[in-house]
Amino acid sequence: MTLYRQLLVTMLLLFAMLFITAYSVQFSSTRNYLAQQQQTTVINTVTSLGLALTPYLETSDTLGAESVINAVFDGGFYRRVRLDLLAADQQIIREHTSLPRRVPAWFVNLGLFEGAKYDAVLTSGWLQLGHLYVEGHPGQAYYELWQGMSRLATWFLACFLLVWGLLVLALRYLLKPLHDIEKQAREIELHHFGKAIPLPATRELREVVAAINNMAGKLELQFKEQADEAERLRQRAFLDEASGLGNRSYFVSQSQSWLGETGGGTVILISVDMLESLYQEEGFAVRDEMIRAVAGSLRQLCRRFGEHALARLSAYEFAMLVPETDGERLGILGEEINRSIADLVVDPVNGRDLSVVGMAVIQSGDNVSQLLTRADNALNKARMEHTGAVVVEHGRAEDGLGRLAWKQLVDEALAEDSFECSVQAVLDFDGKPYHEELFISIRKDGVVYHAGHFLPVVEQFKQGERLDLHIIGRALALLAERPQLKLAVNLTRQSCHQESFWTALTEMLEQYKEAGRRLALELPESAFASGKDILVSPLASLKVVWGIDHFGRHFDLLTQLGELRPHYVKLDHGYTSQVAEPGFDDAFLAAVCRAAHNMGAVTIATRVETEPQVRLLKTLHVDAYQGFISPPRQLP
Repeated sequence: MTLYRQLLVTMLLLFAMLFITAYSVQFSSTRNYLAQQQQTTVINTVTSLGLALTPYLETSDTLGAESVINAVFDGGFYRRVRLDLLAADQQIIREHTSLPRRVPAWFVNLGLFEGAKYDAVLTSGWLQLGHLYVEGHPGQAYYELWQGMSRLATWFLACFLLVWGLLVLALRYLLKPLHDIEKQAREIELHHFGKAIPLPATRELREVVAAINNMAGKLELQFKEQADEAERLRQRAFLDEASGLGNRSYFVSQSQSWLGETGGGTVILISVDMLESLYQEEGFAVRDEMIRAVAGSLRQLCRRFGEHALARLSAYEFAMLVPETDGERLGILGEEINRSIADLVVDPVNGRDLSVVGMAVIQSGDNVSQLLTRADNALNKARMEHTGAVVVEHGRAEDGLGRLAWKQLVDEALAEDSFECSVQAVLDFDGKPYHEELFISIRKDGVVYHAGHFLPVVEQFKQGERLDLHIIGRALALLAERPQLKLAVNLTRQSCHQESFWTALTEMLEQYKEAGRRLALELPESAFASGKDILVSPLASLKVVWGIDHFGRHFDLLTQLGELRPHYVKLDHGYTSQVAEPGFDDAFLAAVCRAAHNMGAVTIATRVETEPQVRLLKTLHVDAYQGFISPPRQLP
């Protein structure tokens, strides 16, 4: 029971005891007064009636005596009046035994009044004339006691309810600082740090609130410092200081993560040959300024892609990893890259090639070394032939589909609901499932196309919102059918930035309230990198479990994790793929996990394939893992 309820119940009980005590005292006092009043009335009646009857008894006038008795009996509240005529050996009796009106029978049955009784012997000198007996009727006493105590109980009840209401208001006002402290403590427990609690007027509570505010401020600063430390470790390991882009280690790790997914893409190597001559002619300061300008230009070109990686591999070479496989569009992109770099040069010298571009499309079974070798060969070919851009395209069978064919494939799957669904469990290190991630694929003519194959086309033709709502609807239907199931659904970057998507999702969740509690939404990290402020409000209003997928691909997002407040983050495979290799530096990964824990997020490692990886990840503050160590299972 809360302190508020304990105080309220205690004070109400005390007031109830006070009211009951006062009521009991008043009840007893009124009852005794009415009993004494009745006794006095009966004695007075016997005395006065005896004086009135004596003259009639002396003359043996029975009728006169009876008339006097009738007058007295009818004019008062008596149960029984009896006159024994001793000389005539007769009795005159009058009785009234009916119950009092407007008084409940149960109240009368309490036996509060017995009825006052008094008798006297009527004499004339030494001669006894008769015996008079009078018994008062308790009906009037019952009536007066019932009326008086009913009014008093009504007033006491009204006062009790009034006191109850005043106590509720007073306690809520007085205990509001404690409620604020409780709320702040819960926020701190979840590693959420909001505004400071206003200082109350009560001295004791004022000191407690000041201590809570001070502690919250220190914890927030400490957690921010840990996030900053993790970001510094990542920059030290993966950031090229001159360009502000990732370095070779960053690009290799991102390429490994990319190759582990089912989707395709292209590695693009850009050699900015004019940087060498610029360094010889103008010095390293001018060269570094040009490097930053080239990096900014390439970063601008990459914004059109949802998922991408951009890095500086060597003094004059840059690398891009983009989800594009169409040869024609890659050729246009290569020309854009050369043109954007040429626009940075004020006065090109001797019409020489300022930059050359080589591209290699990802093939099935590629590793990073093979991919970079093919891209480097393409770059050398471009340099020798002075063509500016070369696309080396050795696509898989499904890559032969054109963009319109891919779009038609997705449209047919949406219209016919022909997506095949499978799930893969996310497990904690005790083997208990955290949730299961939903994967989709399309089967046509015996060929299975995984989501990674057609998602670039979905993003390109802005079909992400339609696809995501369709898959979420199917997931909610599955959750409604299977109460034990918990599903996580990936969202496309395009959907995340559409207000209409969040409106439609809210309406959908209203229809599946119970199932919606077991649904988790996974947003790509790139969605936050390109528009974090757009997502904070809808995610907070939905009140659903959500996480960040591919966490760690973009710089500077780690320090913003506290503002985003995700329930979990899935670490990018590039940071966990080498955890079991000799010489692996786990300082950054451990720092990322600590920072995520401090902000209240669960950390999940992805693409875990062996037991040694599981054992090592457990020591690095990772909470759960997912991968082919627990292979996907097909849903019917």
